[in-house]
Amino acid sequence: MTQSVVPDNFDAWLHCITIECGIELTPEFVDERIRALQDNSNYHTRNFILLYGTEHHQKVLSWFKQARKEI
Repeated sequence: MTQSVVPDNFDAWLHCITIECGIELTPEFVDERIRALQDNSNYHTRNFILLYGTEHHQKVLSWFKQARKEI
């Protein structure tokens, strides 16, 4: 059985972002991502929703909000 490359929970997402991608979750970066993901007129946000769906978009937004509380 193969594991999905798309994270399906906060811990998997956090590992993907910080370990596999090497992105530091600074308050500035997280705030920027939250703003972008909340802006449905944002080109990249619209494409994200088209590719991954509304449900996953909402999950990722909630994970960024959770990360913001923890940093």
